[in-house]
Amino acid sequence: MRFCDLDSKLKTGRVPLAICMPEDVEAVLAAREASDLGYVDCIFVGNPAIMNPLLEREAPGFTPRIVEALTPEAAAASTVELVRTGQAKALMKGTISTPVLLKAILHSENGIKMSPVLSHVLVFEWNGSFRFLTDGGMVPHPTLPEKQEIMLNAVHLAKRLGTPEPKVAVLSAAETVNFKMPSSVDAAVLAKMSDRKQFKGCTVDGPLALDNAISLESAHHKGLFNDIVGQADVLVVPDIDTGNILGKTMIYFAGMQTGGLIVGATAPVILLSRSDTKDIRMNSIKLALAAGF
Repeated sequence: MRFCDLDSKLKTGRVPLAICMPEDVEAVLAAREASDLGYVDCIFVGNPAIMNPLLEREAPGFTPRIVEALTPEAAAASTVELVRTGQAKALMKGTISTPVLLKAILHSENGIKMSPVLSHVLVFEWNGSFRFLTDGGMVPHPTLPEKQEIMLNAVHLAKRLGTPEPKVAVLSAAETVNFKMPSSVDAAVLAKMSDRKQFKGCTVDGPLALDNAISLESAHHKGLFNDIVGQADVLVVPDIDTGNILGKTMIYFAGMQTGGLIVGATAPVILLSRSDTKDIRMNSIKLALAAGF
């Protein structure tokens, strides 16, 4: 599947999208565009005294459902409740701070946590199909158990977006285990767990350098031959620095089509940045709706 394929997938019906505190121009315009395209029915959760004038000024004629919530904590709780009760199938962050929203998502009784770890997945196109990069946005220095959950979150998303048996490359700086590079040891452990059939519906190899994961020529030159090298669907990076830099390199240097989601909850979570382009914003919304857990 590619980004251009999402349009036909989403034309089958509108999906209810809950937006937490859409109290700035970017959030309102992104919501209106998705609505105008026929993808969503928007639910705005926040302060009507702020949202209504903004709607009238920036999006005349656009009439989302309004749920009043006068504090960030109340908005976060109400947005999560809409998802938890099935009234919304995806969640999008507006101007609310990320920690406040995540606290509501992770609440032990009223939250929507599905995985022990929430993680970010950057979806990009490579050689005509979606690929998945994780985690460049949530967990700074993941432990081995956290890397396992990060990997499984990305695998779950990949399956929802049309990759039935994702091939996972756990990245390090080289393709051999080096005890001075803990990321290579973690990668080897995850690969061995895969060999022992501890993961269902995916295959895992590592450690792999990036070139070995995406280039068959490079992998074969280094004596690597299996079904994953050179054709990985999911790239698991060692830490947030690596993932963030690699993701932004794709966007700014390579100009690749991308979108991003937070996964690990019962519904996809869209966290847009003010620096995101219009294409990235719409791609992220489309991915969330198409993935609809």
